[in-house]
Amino acid sequence: MSNPKQRGKSKYVGENRHPISLSRPDAGDDSRTEEDRDAPPSASETPTGANRARRIGIQVGQAQLGAILALGAVLVMVLVIVMLWAKGIQQPSPLQEAAAPTPTTAPTPAPTEDRSQVLLGEALPVDQQPQPVQQAVPTAAIPTVSVAPSAAPVASAAFRDFYEAHGGLNVLGAPLSEVLTVNGREIQWFERARIERWPEYAGTPYEIQLGRLGVEYTAGRPFSIQQFFVSQPELRFFAETGHALGGAFLTFWEQNGGVDVFGLPISEEFDEVLPDGKAYRVQYFERARLELHPEAGGTPYEVQAGLLGTALYRNENRPTTIQPVPTAVPLP
Repeated sequence: MSNPKQRGKSKYVGENRHPISLSRPDAGDDSRTEEDRDAPPSASETPTGANRARRIGIQVGQAQLGAILALGAVLVMVLVIVMLWAKGIQQPSPLQEAAAPTPTTAPTPAPTEDRSQVLLGEALPVDQQPQPVQQAVPTAAIPTVSVAPSAAPVASAAFRDFYEAHGGLNVLGAPLSEVLTVNGREIQWFERARIERWPEYAGTPYEIQLGRLGVEYTAGRPFSIQQFFVSQPELRFFAETGHALGGAFLTFWEQNGGVDVFGLPISEEFDEVLPDGKAYRVQYFERARLELHPEAGGTPYEVQAGLLGTALYRNENRPTTIQPVPTAVPLP
């Protein structure tokens, strides 16, 4: 026979062994036998398993919430970018604004002197049209009709008499420049010559002379000299330079000023290719080059003075033809 105190103690121990299981919703309707209640609890009913499941659920919920927030932020940024891009497309560029037509407004009436109304853009009556304001036009910078803005140079008044007396256009050619001052001397360039004033010879026939263009043009070119021979009327020998002069060149030289205009010969006659690409019979003198033009035979232009003034003034290329050794003239 058991003691009542021991039975009460066993019941108390059995009912309070598993306090968590008694707290479940179905604890009030516990139909288990005393042996089932006395059995050890399962792992799912222990306090440790329940707390771990609850923590895992909370962690999964937080990760999902973070992913949702990040996705929302990305979507907001994409939306902002799309709005800015659309706004940039709709806004016209400066070039489009410049090309866009200016909006026109309806013409507004403009009052006239007689208080009548005239739409802007319509023509006013002739007696009401404004008269143009006359502005003073400067006349000093506008040349007169009779004077060309860039007239061709002419022979200087100081050189005109000498120019005309020594062959003018046919022998010296047309002027190329105005009067220039070089090394204290006044000079003027012509197509075939250069006229110079020598102040040290003022008052003498040598105050005005022709420049030594032949010597300057052939500087550095050697010319073989002629053997001495006794001069004849049609062939002369110049001992000063060692060269001879005869034929058509001698005739032209004597008729157009001789030494004063052309100087002494500094080469013999020889064939040379000139800037026009053709070969001509030429002879150089101190102040000129004489050329034989057979195409103008029988005319005053068969023998001409070469354009040495133009060549030197414009610094044109110079021929480099070597003069052959002259044939000796037999002694009488």
